[in-house]
Amino acid sequence: MASIDSVPSAAINDTRRTKHGLDRDYIYGRWGPYQRLQLAFTYFHLLETTFQLMIGVFIAYSPGFQCASSDHKNQSLTNTSFGTTYETCDKKMYRNGSIRHGLKSVQGCFEYVYVLKKHSTIVTEFDLVCDQAYLAELIQAVLMAGQIAGAVFVSPVCDRMGRKTVHLSCNLLTLIIGISAAFAPNYTTLVILKFILGVLQQGMVMSGVVLTLEIFPERIRFHAAIWGAFVTSSGLVVMTGIAYLLQNFSWRYLQITLSCFSLLSLIQYWTQDESLRWLIVNGKMKRIEKILLKVAKWNKLDYEDLMQNVKHKMATVRDGKEETNETLLKNENTRYKAEKYSIKTILHTRSILIISFMMCFIWVTDNLTYFGLTLMATSLAGNRFLNFFFSAFVEYVSLTLNIIMLHRLGRISTLIVFHSVAGISLTLATFLNYFTDSDSSLTTLSIIATLTGKMAMTGSISVLYLFTPELFPTNIRNFGMGMCSTVARIGALISSFAGTLARHTPWAPGAVFSVMCFVVIVIVLYLPETRGIDLPQTLEEVKIWYAENSGIKLGKYNRKKANQDLETVVP
Repeated sequence: MASIDSVPSAAINDTRRTKHGLDRDYIYGRWGPYQRLQLAFTYFHLLETTFQLMIGVFIAYSPGFQCASSDHKNQSLTNTSFGTTYETCDKKMYRNGSIRHGLKSVQGCFEYVYVLKKHSTIVTEFDLVCDQAYLAELIQAVLMAGQIAGAVFVSPVCDRMGRKTVHLSCNLLTLIIGISAAFAPNYTTLVILKFILGVLQQGMVMSGVVLTLEIFPERIRFHAAIWGAFVTSSGLVVMTGIAYLLQNFSWRYLQITLSCFSLLSLIQYWTQDESLRWLIVNGKMKRIEKILLKVAKWNKLDYEDLMQNVKHKMATVRDGKEETNETLLKNENTRYKAEKYSIKTILHTRSILIISFMMCFIWVTDNLTYFGLTLMATSLAGNRFLNFFFSAFVEYVSLTLNIIMLHRLGRISTLIVFHSVAGISLTLATFLNYFTDSDSSLTTLSIIATLTGKMAMTGSISVLYLFTPELFPTNIRNFGMGMCSTVARIGALISSFAGTLARHTPWAPGAVFSVMCFVVIVIVLYLPETRGIDLPQTLEEVKIWYAENSGIKLGKYNRKKANQDLETVVP
């Protein structure tokens, strides 16, 4: 039988599988134990990112409180004592020690008494109540600001230095900084450390998402987002259980416990490999050969067949089309010059710029809505742990639906369905909240509608983590994700104050969330469907694909125009 080297290039291009059953379009050849092990490590690290992002729901929880009397050690939450009324943020003193003789003076509080122990949360330990209450929500906002910085600065580094380098570095530093935050002696130190954790969390998420996406073959690529979202939701459920068990201890113990999940980073260097797609695009032949030896061993495949598969993909990337370069196939020492892109690539390419703006708005909407609903979960009527558990558990429903919908409907239709459900549910919840008064049945319906909206947002975000990287070529894929995530964190940052807005105007958060969801439905109609499309490697592939498959307005942007723009792009 003829060797692969002797088969005409056209025959190679027309055949999706080699004589040994390897998928020519899949750089790992065939799905197997090697990919499962790599994914297990990546998904486990995703738990840690969830913990650091949402731990504030419990450690910054604001319990019931009131002004403390001079003998506050023996004080319960009662209203009056010796002619003095102790309220939440002040104490009122009456003439002759009696309320009926009139108010004498109103004084601010210097100390407070809480329904929880003094060191239970950040709020109780640092007295972040009354005129200082915004400082508790500011901690979460600072964490989100750190995510913005991480998306801006870490994501481009991930495209240049590799996914593994960034993922490992951020994971190890999360272990160190996360434990350090538990020993913060004051509020200012804690805020600084939380900002750093936000940067590291975003670095782990962006590199982890792309690592996961690039290891899946096209036919099951949507599983990457689904299982990633399942892990994130499981992280919320696990965190709720741990927080419940440690509720009688200082918040510092919860911070240490959740940070210790990053201990796996100590062995990550030897267990996790770099993305083959990134190595191929950047021509790292020695590292490619080393990884292929591991793939061949774990998946019981022939090393030479795998190498031919990779060289075929490298030729495709270099030429920008499905043609195998015979010289590259035969000469293993051929030097490969990687195609470099930058932010100028997006700014100078009309179709990519328009798509980027659309995706940024969708990310802002979904993050603002998701985090706003999640952070307010403990403020719902009932037990805060149980409420947060239900808020996390409903995410499983949307993710189960995702598996069916992504396979049958594709990315665009799935996004439309989820945003429709979210918009209608949150509109209903807003009206029920407004007219509820003290009606328990309406309150229950309002909570159900809110959780339904949260469920839909979870499904939408999981689709975005799959859909967004599919819209960008390999060497700006992480930059594209980082750009969308940067803008999205603005929405997440604003969501930190959704609870404050709800206390002043109860209907406002739901109204804002629902209107933005309906706007997204219109925007999504102009995006290209990526189901059944292999990940684009080069800018040329992306531009022509946008021109032929985007929505109504972008559809007018034809192939000729795409090629003309390609010549003007400055790498």
